[in-house]
Amino acid sequence: MLTLYRDILCYESAEPSALEALFGDDVQLPSPEEINEESGKPVFEVVQTSSATEGLYAMADALKQGEPFAIALIDIQLSKDEDSLLGLDVAAKIRAVDPNLEIVLLSAMHEIPLKEINRRVPPPEKLLFVQKPFRAPELKQLSMSLSSKWDVENRLRDLNATLAVKVEARTAELNAVNHRLRLDISKRAAVLRELQSSERRYRLLFEKDITGNFAADSGGVILDCNAAFANLFGFASPEEASGSNVFTLWEGMEASESLHELLVGVGRLANHEVVFHRDSLRRHLLVSCDTVPNSHGDVQEYRGYLFDISEPKRLEDQLRQSQKMEALGTLAGGIAHDFNNILGVILGYSEIIESRAEAGSGLERRVKEIARAGKRARDLVTQILNFSRQGPQERHAMTLTPLIKEALKLLRSSVPSNVEIITRIKTDQDHVMADPTQIHQIMLNLCGNASFAMQGRGGTLTVTLADVFDSDAVVPPVGLGKPERFVRLTVADTGPGIDPQLIDRIFDPFFTTKQHGEGTGMGLAMVHGIVKQHDGYLELENNPGHGVAFHIFLPKSSDIGHATVEAPVDLVFREGRILFVDDEKPLIDIGREMLESCGFEVVTRTSSIEALEAFRHRSNDFDLVITDQAMPNMTGMEFAREVLKLRPNTPIILCTGFSDAVSYDRLRDIGVGDFIMKPILKHDLIAAMSRLLAKE
Repeated sequence: MLTLYRDILCYESAEPSALEALFGDDVQLPSPEEINEESGKPVFEVVQTSSATEGLYAMADALKQGEPFAIALIDIQLSKDEDSLLGLDVAAKIRAVDPNLEIVLLSAMHEIPLKEINRRVPPPEKLLFVQKPFRAPELKQLSMSLSSKWDVENRLRDLNATLAVKVEARTAELNAVNHRLRLDISKRAAVLRELQSSERRYRLLFEKDITGNFAADSGGVILDCNAAFANLFGFASPEEASGSNVFTLWEGMEASESLHELLVGVGRLANHEVVFHRDSLRRHLLVSCDTVPNSHGDVQEYRGYLFDISEPKRLEDQLRQSQKMEALGTLAGGIAHDFNNILGVILGYSEIIESRAEAGSGLERRVKEIARAGKRARDLVTQILNFSRQGPQERHAMTLTPLIKEALKLLRSSVPSNVEIITRIKTDQDHVMADPTQIHQIMLNLCGNASFAMQGRGGTLTVTLADVFDSDAVVPPVGLGKPERFVRLTVADTGPGIDPQLIDRIFDPFFTTKQHGEGTGMGLAMVHGIVKQHDGYLELENNPGHGVAFHIFLPKSSDIGHATVEAPVDLVFREGRILFVDDEKPLIDIGREMLESCGFEVVTRTSSIEALEAFRHRSNDFDLVITDQAMPNMTGMEFAREVLKLRPNTPIILCTGFSDAVSYDRLRDIGVGDFIMKPILKHDLIAAMSRLLAKE
């Protein structure tokens, strides 16, 4: 039977008797066209097995060789003598080995239901059941159809596998692209976040009030600005400033040339200092600006910032003025020292000559004029010393109101009748630590200047004393504390005011706008020095054409005291030996005459070194030592210290013209009994001697 199946499918043996024996007498052989003409071989390659086990081995081997079978023809009625497996069992095992195989079950008769066959040999679409007998062409056609189906399915599986590989590769490629896209999107998102953060930082910095920031187009029209910029130029808001022309605003700036021309010529400005003024608004500014070019290199935008340095500039000017005043004070102090020595000779000999002149004589009259001129010069030197902060002070707790009223009472007779004096006392907290003489001098100088400014035209002189409150627009210099710790003394007039070009010079010593002989130029310089000496400060309010006001701020004192006036000490005339030391020979001679006229024996020396040697040899012979402070080799205080080492408790009087080193506290610590200011008058010298010797 196996040979007959092979003959039908392969046509190697085509004997009709055999075919007829299998299929009947009407069997028809395939035509030559049904045979592969190129190879001359049959269409099918047939493998025959005689048992189920052999068939299973053949199937497994074909799969292993990569040449699987397309069709399996299985007789469902296998002989049990040949194998222990039935045909249906073989079909089930073959299906398990090759799921793609086309299985054809052949049987003439069977008792197994088709449903059971389909269940045991799935799937139904790859299982055929052919009942014997059948004709050879039918078997041939069936085999060709199943083979074609198997081939198509096999190629389809290969194609699907290839497609699966390609799809997998493409999917992997797409996944890689998607991954790169996700990374790119993440990077773009990170860049966007950074840009947004940078924009927020820029906007925050731009809108901060530290500097006045702006952006303008090529024509100078402001596109954007912050509140600080708007405030610098007097705008209520940035919106109000937008649309204005920055170059028009710059026209109010004092500069050597137009900032616009400078910017166009140079391309940028860096920390260019200018002064902006419009109406009453005046500011010192630092301008920095840069140009933003377009693609053609032309200016597209201007971007810049302005920094308000008005307050640092004010402090800088204040420091410069203070340094200038200090330098001038040092110079003035040196001049005052020389003046004092000259005046000491003039006034000393004037006193001696006057005491010996005949009463009512021309000599007495002339000497008195000399003395009067000398005292006027001495007062001028006193003003210089006050300005240079080197004059003596007698500060104590006092109230300002009585002193102000007293000063105005004295001034009334010298003020023109067409000038009205108004006094406004607005505080009862006017207790200060001050030198009454110096405060009186401030009143005389300020009121005198105000009266002089209004002579001929008349006006009003207003003197106001008031508290200073924290809400007032008052800013004390750095280090002086809060505004409310001060009391304010204001002297205002309705005169012509001060020329703005002269404002920076009015406190300079010897500067005056008065005619020759009308003033010394020391008044305001002295006022400035006294105020600073009292730990206060001064402000000027100038309104050209309408007047000027000087505001004096003095620190309040919690002490409520009154000046103690010492009773005059009786002059002491007694015998005694005095050592008188001064490096100026004329002053030595005058001192000797003054003291000898009072009955004292005087030993003089013009060198502190020689004087110390004289005292060392005869220390117990001297009842009093009088020494100058400013001497070469050894100052008066150094000389006094050495004297006291030789003989403690020696009465010593120190004479000085200007030295900062002299103070009651320092002299007391050294052991010096008293000191007097040059030029020395006989009355002042004898009074100091009386106070000191009275303690002995």
